[in-house]
Amino acid sequence: MSGDDPDPDPGTVTDQRLQQAQATRAAMDTLDSVVTGDLDFEPPSVRDDPLRIGVGLLAVLAGLAAAVGLGVPVVPRFEVVIAGTATLALLAGAALLTRRLFAPVHTAETADVEYRTSVTVPGSDFDAALREAVGGRGTARYKARKAVDERVRAAATAVTAHTDELTDQAARQRVADGSWTDDPAAAAALSGEAAASSLRDQVRTLAGDRSELASQVDRVLAELAAMAPGVSFGTETSEPGTGPATTDTTGGERRQVDRRTERWTGVTGLGLLAVGLGLWGRQADVPPSLVVATAVVVGAAGYVYLSSPPSLSLSVDREFAPTDPAPGDRVTVTVTLENDGKDVLPDLRVVDGVAPALRVVEGSPRFATALRPGERLSFSYVVEAVRGDHPFDPVHVIARDFSGALERERHVAADSGAVLAADSEARTGEQLPVHPHTARRVGRVVTDTGGSGVELHSVREYRRGDPLSRIDWNRYARTGELSTVEFRQERAAAVVLLVDARQTAYVAPDREHRNAVERSVDAAAQVFASLLDAGDRVGIAALSPRECWLAPGAGRDHRNRGRELLASHPALAPTPPEQSYLSSSAIRRLRRRLPADAQVLFFSPLIDERAVEVARGLDARGHAVTVVSPDATATDTVGRRLARLERRNRLTRLRRAGLRVVDWGAEPLGARVARAERRWSG
Repeated sequence: MSGDDPDPDPGTVTDQRLQQAQATRAAMDTLDSVVTGDLDFEPPSVRDDPLRIGVGLLAVLAGLAAAVGLGVPVVPRFEVVIAGTATLALLAGAALLTRRLFAPVHTAETADVEYRTSVTVPGSDFDAALREAVGGRGTARYKARKAVDERVRAAATAVTAHTDELTDQAARQRVADGSWTDDPAAAAALSGEAAASSLRDQVRTLAGDRSELASQVDRVLAELAAMAPGVSFGTETSEPGTGPATTDTTGGERRQVDRRTERWTGVTGLGLLAVGLGLWGRQADVPPSLVVATAVVVGAAGYVYLSSPPSLSLSVDREFAPTDPAPGDRVTVTVTLENDGKDVLPDLRVVDGVAPALRVVEGSPRFATALRPGERLSFSYVVEAVRGDHPFDPVHVIARDFSGALERERHVAADSGAVLAADSEARTGEQLPVHPHTARRVGRVVTDTGGSGVELHSVREYRRGDPLSRIDWNRYARTGELSTVEFRQERAAAVVLLVDARQTAYVAPDREHRNAVERSVDAAAQVFASLLDAGDRVGIAALSPRECWLAPGAGRDHRNRGRELLASHPALAPTPPEQSYLSSSAIRRLRRRLPADAQVLFFSPLIDERAVEVARGLDARGHAVTVVSPDATATDTVGRRLARLERRNRLTRLRRAGLRVVDWGAEPLGARVARAERRWSG
């Protein structure tokens, strides 16, 4: 366009202005759609308004023709319009580019379904408090620092009292004056003085590897571990927060949305900036090639923003092999996808809804592919079966268009294979010793009444009808007098297996391991079968917001009821309950139900003081209590080391109170029980 061009016809000018207004309105609509995030409706398509799109294309073609000098008629003083258009292009391009630089790409977030969910590692709460004490602000930082100090001081007091056989008051005094240890740095950390730190810790702090407070706490814990027998830490700890995941990753909202991913926002911004610069530079006879090239970029971006997400019509089937696994078996899960729609799905991504209690041990529940209409594809992975019925969640499906700018997120339920059921057989396992007033093993209670048995009670004068096997023939040979031997009688015991299934008991060293409740239920199933085989009466109960009680009994029907309860009762589910637990009322109800002579086998990880109170309370009411405690602690952070030390203190207190405790680590339960028996008999 040059000044030598003839004046345009007035009708042509009106049409061009109309076209420009329509094109500007279409551009503003497109820009508004860019600003919006998630869409719950169909984005605009080139098929929605063909007239507007046609007018816009004509305007674009006219602009390109003018840019390359094809002699398109120009309106007088049209340079003002060009300048305005250039300014708008520059502003819009700068806004889009800035937004792209500071805003992330919006894509669907998928759940971490490969691991068991809701796994808490003991000590993670202390690590969180330690982080707040270091990096928090104001009152929150002060409170966190105070909580850290009080908890470490309490652990030091307990270890000092146990080791030196002091009262709690005397132990607190020793901790306060620093005489509990020979390490001046550890002593200063709890005495209120300026805490010292080794050169190595100071270097690590300066390097950003560990905070000084974490180093001081770890120094104290190392000294306490050396004082407390049976506490073993590793050689290194990491900064809090670098250990295993501790949060539930599959319980999020199932979103059903259409979304712009913002992938093309930066490209569009650069294109608009280039267009604006090219139009401004036109006054200086800048070659129109820049305008043409950038117009192509803007045109492509326009196509992206005017396109629609792919239509999604997908059917899903799921199969298990084997179909009736036992706990611990490996189960192959095969998921089959079929495109029932008429459109190609160029970018299809799926994540199978693995049941929260299961863990993927081989393969991946994630799959990405493209599907033509009517096409079927399958993928497989392997999970480890866990007792009970495990419903799978719907399959998480994410479909994107060719450009990747639009995605459709859906959750599609499978037509088959919704529940994986694993039935556990009651296996005979190790019988657990309990209390000195009972027999060597649970279930055979020795009385003070003479009769048939295995332990000598007394010798009395022979009575007509006494069994010949109980006559003391040696005495008859010496004296010629008949006498009958009485043995200490035994009778079947009433044993209640109590499982700690509170939310706090669902702990594990990391998300690869089964939680403590799962281990407790497995052990209880073995003991239940063993005691029934020995002829004893056995019951089952749980500390849980979901009421669980099976009165002591015997026989085949009782065995089946107990087996079903342990396998599928909601109180003993592999995942933690969401309801709050009213412990006081539940404990009172349990005490009323327990037979007066019932022994209690309490399965608990002893993760808090409430578990200790329950065990000691039952023992104080005359019930012989044995605690079986699966160890769920770790040592890879400062907080987890502290949690291990605190658990050791609880074990020590229970033993000193006269309760028998089985500290069950990674070894088989039977081997640990045998070691505990040798210590008790000694």
